[in-house]
Amino acid sequence: MPRTCGRIKSRHLSLPVRAHRRPAIAAGAPLLEACLADFKEATEAGDTASIPALVKIVADLALIERGAIRPGSRRAQQALRVGRLSLARRLITRHLAKPALSPGMVAEMLGVSVRYLHVLFEATGASFSQTVTAQRLNESRWRLCEKPARPIADIAFTCGFGSLATFYRIFSASEGLTPGEFRMKNSAEAPAAASPSGAGVVIHLTAK
Repeated sequence: MPRTCGRIKSRHLSLPVRAHRRPAIAAGAPLLEACLADFKEATEAGDTASIPALVKIVADLALIERGAIRPGSRRAQQALRVGRLSLARRLITRHLAKPALSPGMVAEMLGVSVRYLHVLFEATGASFSQTVTAQRLNESRWRLCEKPARPIADIAFTCGFGSLATFYRIFSASEGLTPGEFRMKNSAEAPAAASPSGAGVVIHLTAK
């Protein structure tokens, strides 16, 4: 094949530039699964007050997935807010042992801004930080009652506290007892059968 000689003029093509978006789970199946898990827990706990609202949210998220509800509608936005809050709580539980757990980390996994994440939690009356601390304390209380007894330092780090001193300070402020005193007081009691962090956490549908 003969070579083509001569000058070739380059053309500058005006192609649309698409902004790079990180993979996100801000909408879709994960939100629906999180709310279905809330519904299951509410049913098992006999929380009849929460069940009707959860049924509505689950139905709306399913309709959004099928394209039957416009995502930009007020109805859809309410369902998405509740779904994101539910999933955010479950992401906290899943990563609770990580001292680096932060609003930025969870917001990144949800595919939303940190500000938006804070707004979700503000609507519940408990901030992101307060929610994380409450879950860690709940987890630590459960583990302090486990048999055989585990070292307190092990429990502190397993629950995501950055240091033993931080764990003692936060736990004592919450319980009025040191972890060791709490263990002694509750040594005769059996640990709760339910999962310490995940189960029993029912989302209050107040996200606005």
